[in-house]
Amino acid sequence: MGHLKPRDEERIVKLIEEWSGPKLTWPLLVEACKEKLGISRARQSLMKLPAIDLAMKNRKAALKAPKVSPGWVSDIHKANRRIEELTETNQKLVSALRDMHARFLIWQANADMHGVSQSMLEQPVLQLQKRT
Repeated sequence: MGHLKPRDEERIVKLIEEWSGPKLTWPLLVEACKEKLGISRARQSLMKLPAIDLAMKNRKAALKAPKVSPGWVSDIHKANRRIEELTETNQKLVSALRDMHARFLIWQANADMHGVSQSMLEQPVLQLQKRT
């Protein structure tokens, strides 16, 4: 078996840092080292290496930390109020969009009746200001 090379130690630390499972234990790490890295070591020998032990503690703490998605509210009453506010805002936006679409149809018809071409309508504002 021999001693672990620094490169092997780095690979084990990287394996720990990238651990995606819900649970991290020494037996699971030993098994993962065998399967993924081809490194066969006992839990006790891995625990003696400071970098691996520290990485293990940090990753376990990160896995145990509560995960709350950004913007999520833990209080159901706050969440319900937020849903109501967003629903009201959404209804206002849908109404404004409907009004703008109706106005656009009127402008489109007027532009067509007065011979205003699409290219004229799409000219940047700076060109229009220079001509006037």
